Amino acid sequence: MQRLSTINKILIFVVLTFAILYFGAPFLTPFLFGILLASLMMPFSNFLERKGLNRVFTSIISTVVLFIVVGAILFLFVYQLNNFVSEISSFRDELQSFINKVQKQIASATNISLEEQSNIWHDRSEQFFNEVESRVTHFVSSFINSLFNFLLVLIYVILLLLYRGKLYDFIMMYVRKEKKENAKEVFSKISKVVFQYLWGRAQVMVLLGIMYYITFLIFDLPYAILLIIFGTLITIIPYLGPFVSGLMPILFSFVFFDSLQKVLLLTAIIITIQLIESYVLEPLIIGKEVKLNPLMVILAVVIGGLMWGIAGMVIFVPLFAMIKIISSHSIGLEPIGYLFGNAQKSGDKTDE
Repeated sequence: MQRLSTINKILIFVVLTFAILYFGAPFLTPFLFGILLASLMMPFSNFLERKGLNRVFTSIISTVVLFIVVGAILFLFVYQLNNFVSEISSFRDELQSFINKVQKQIASATNISLEEQSNIWHDRSEQFFNEVESRVTHFVSSFINSLFNFLLVLIYVILLLLYRGKLYDFIMMYVRKEKKENAKEVFSKISKVVFQYLWGRAQVMVLLGIMYYITFLIFDLPYAILLIIFGTLITIIPYLGPFVSGLMPILFSFVFFDSLQKVLLLTAIIITIQLIESYVLEPLIIGKEVKLNPLMVILAVVIGGLMWGIAGMVIFVPLFAMIKIISSHSIGLEPIGYLFGNAQKSGDKTDE
């Protein structure tokens, strides 16, 4: 009976947690982004304070630096994306040329004539182009609307940096005296994981962008800047992001390149860059600070995507890492920390 009561409490807790996350998304999404970005800028703010600046000024300066960097990237991305949308209609010739090549290959390999294929394509091509233009236009408008949420995030960043000491003291007031050292260790590890994950990811993005830029410049791939910004930013989503990042320039090459050998060569280089990013840059720069097992990372991406969309895919990975750290240092929650971590055997020490 007691076991059944415990299970019911766990189920109620899980249901309430998901309900709060789902219905509280309009508030929690920008607030959690604010926490992550404030954690990223905290070392810089602390550095300025050690130089003798007041915390009010260090919080404002840190947020302004963040705004300039992120704002410049977003502005360039929106500008390039807007150019892309305005020129979609001009792609018809390039895409039609590509389709003609494919149709000839199909005709030579099957019994479907060029005339039959043209009739099928003619019936659907207009609908296809209209759908693509509508989707991209909707994405642009949604992206611009999300910029207003970015301003709210910046406000959270300033306030969190400014009142971080007060918030820390507030939480510590609820921690029993004998647990304070453990709580301080948890805070320290969470801060380290969040900063290392975000700062390491930013460095990997820059290096990935440089490799993309050199490659696209050599191959003279159209809309290279747009592909570089999109391809580097989306890699912050584990597993899915790198796949989409490499797929987009390959699809563009199929449309704009005349030579199949050139397409295959670009594809091989893109795959090589992705392997370098995943198996060389990430382990060296990011390390294993997040220390979630692959199953939990995938679950974080899927659950985050279902509940909060793209924002959830980004936020839920470090959020799961925080849950793992807290669970590993909380009596009764150690199994959750073990489940989220990389330990393989029951005798292994749960990695923190």
